[in-house]
Amino acid sequence: MDLIKIVSCLEDGNVIHCGGNIRDTYHELSERAEELDLQAALVYLVSPMPLKAGLLEIMRAHEPGAKEKLTITEIMTAIASIERETWVFMDHFEDLTGKAAGKYLWLHTHGRVKYMAGLTGTFRGEVQSFYSTFKKLNPSGCLDGDSIDVSVTVMALISVFASLCYLRVGLEYGLLATSTIWFALIVFRTINYIVR
Repeated sequence: MDLIKIVSCLEDGNVIHCGGNIRDTYHELSERAEELDLQAALVYLVSPMPLKAGLLEIMRAHEPGAKEKLTITEIMTAIASIERETWVFMDHFEDLTGKAAGKYLWLHTHGRVKYMAGLTGTFRGEVQSFYSTFKKLNPSGCLDGDSIDVSVTVMALISVFASLCYLRVGLEYGLLATSTIWFALIVFRTINYIVR
């Protein structure tokens, strides 16, 4: 990935990379931080869940001896009060729950925290408000609210076509229509198994 483009996007706000891994980008930026004159603290989260572990990692980028006995609210307040900017790199954006997304969004709006996330697959609908704050690095790779998953429709159409072919053969040779419906269900199940 183009590091200069990523840095300029992160300076403007949150960034998401669909279908990719963020870990390599984090390591490249960490190695070239002085060269790129980065003032932000860099944090890598393998997954944004569990929430408290992720928040503690963000806090420990500024305060290495942070206690684990703090509540989530106390950790968030401490992170929001930090003056230095923090860039959080996280893979598996699709693991986020609605509650966790709300907490990370609160940090983004009330603190100096910006995110670069990796998304492989689709995410839960309740994280849409957080997802809408991200700029897409590769929009063609993202399946979001504007995208439509047509795989079930295509599988159903193939099943109907196969059942009609089977029905035609069945009518010519005197087989029952019940077997046609049974055959359509078998084809649909098989295609569903292959696709998923």
